[in-house]
Amino acid sequence: MSNVTSPRAKLVEMLWQLKKTYDKQGDKGVRYIHFNTLLNDPAYRKELIDQAAVSSNPDIRELGIGLQNINTSGALTQGRHDRPVGVINPDIAETVGYKTSSEKPKQGPLGNAVIGFAVIVLFVVIAAAIFSKDLSQLISRSQVVSGSIRGEQIWTSDKTWILDGIVYVEAGARLVVEAGTIVQGRPGSALLVTRDGSIQARGTALAPIVFTSSALAGKRKAGDWGGLVLLGNAPVNTADAQIEGLNAGDTRGMFGGSDPRDNCGVLEYVRVEFAGYEVYANNELNGLTLGGCGSKTIIRHVQVHRALDDGIEIFGGTVDLRHILITGAADDSLDWDMGWTGRVQFLQIQQYSGVGDNAFEADNREGDYQAEPISEPTLYNVTLLGMNSQEKYQRGMTLRRGTGGHFNNMIISGFSGEAIDIKDTETVARIDQGKMSFAGLMMSDIGLDGTHFFAEEFGDQNDDGGFDEAAYISEGASLGINPQFLKVTQSESEPDYRVAASSPAKDNAVAVPQGEFWDEAANYRGAIRPGAVVTWTDSWTAFPLK
Repeated sequence: MSNVTSPRAKLVEMLWQLKKTYDKQGDKGVRYIHFNTLLNDPAYRKELIDQAAVSSNPDIRELGIGLQNINTSGALTQGRHDRPVGVINPDIAETVGYKTSSEKPKQGPLGNAVIGFAVIVLFVVIAAAIFSKDLSQLISRSQVVSGSIRGEQIWTSDKTWILDGIVYVEAGARLVVEAGTIVQGRPGSALLVTRDGSIQARGTALAPIVFTSSALAGKRKAGDWGGLVLLGNAPVNTADAQIEGLNAGDTRGMFGGSDPRDNCGVLEYVRVEFAGYEVYANNELNGLTLGGCGSKTIIRHVQVHRALDDGIEIFGGTVDLRHILITGAADDSLDWDMGWTGRVQFLQIQQYSGVGDNAFEADNREGDYQAEPISEPTLYNVTLLGMNSQEKYQRGMTLRRGTGGHFNNMIISGFSGEAIDIKDTETVARIDQGKMSFAGLMMSDIGLDGTHFFAEEFGDQNDDGGFDEAAYISEGASLGINPQFLKVTQSESEPDYRVAASSPAKDNAVAVPQGEFWDEAANYRGAIRPGAVVTWTDSWTAFPLK
């Protein structure tokens, strides 16, 4: 058999090497590569090759530059039936089911000729099979999931798991998702963990778990699928609470109970992208929805990116959040009501220009502002970052409908509207009741001219009984002081949330509480330590535009 490699075979071989190098060494911003898509989608192939050509990884960069030279428009379609096909890496053959052997039995001249011809035919079959749609599912190793999950099910990282419709983790069931796993949601799909079910999704900084759209990269958009819903048995202030986005008669959507230590499961080093479809008018799922989840639930190192509705919405419960990033939510970044009393530390929010309303929208309960338990979360080390939107009036925080809350060591910057708006006399009353407080706040670049931190309210706009937010909140806050972000103008695709070592955020922070949950060493304002070179958002987060 000839050892001359045809241009097409060479391209296939180098693409396979590129995939294997990415799988082995990794590279920031690139997830698991679907080889079949790489072969059949020219736009995807060119995008990946161009990205590889500028990679900081020298092995990947060398392959990328080499591939740029041979990735012509017809390279994978011309000459498919030429003989010889060329030398193909045995690993590629093995991908489609052909096993190589190291044994070399002696053969006569006729036997060698027959075997040589057979090998050529086999290679032709293998090469054709690589492009066959019939084998696309085998090569991409995908598995469609629908309906109910019962017992224990493990989603492994060697497959792409595709949600079809709403998938329920039923009562008593446990879903385990391995580090590095990719879960894709088809239109109309969602993953819902019922209040007596559980999820264990523990990724790592180098192998995060990604829940994303099933659309091809470049064609994804907010609302492509429904997102994650975790329901539990912790207290809420609404009887027979039913999660938004499901049929009212489906009891699997009910949540709330009497166990403040209830455990909905674990989400750690997890990204949720392009979620939050509208089920019907004014009824939408979010990127991540937590209903009645208790304090044993672990939600840490989670990014929600480009959700159509809220980034994260919390309906009651006592669930805590730590190391959370919410980017590009189309409504509110963090929304809570129904009596949430959890804790938050290290929360970074970026509200995109012209997209979304509030970084925080907080309620106690619509229709009954005095319902108990009263919403009263405690937050430390938070950065709420806007992008000076000229298209929309965006606020840092809207606090209303009787919510409480304790807001500490925060940076609020870049909002076109106002920093904080407290609505309703019931909400104002939480201050005198000791259920609402503000300490260690920095506010800068608010309003169209950068200096209007609070809006004046006259006539019908006076919705808080004449309460003067500016007089009350400003007393213990730093107004108009530049936090010194390293990147003055933030990017949607390449943001940098760090502040300089000289930032005034390093001063005048209030003490963080003691306790296992809290990092008492975070004696600064904002989500990122001033002067940090490496931050908790590095390596596992991503910011795809589409």
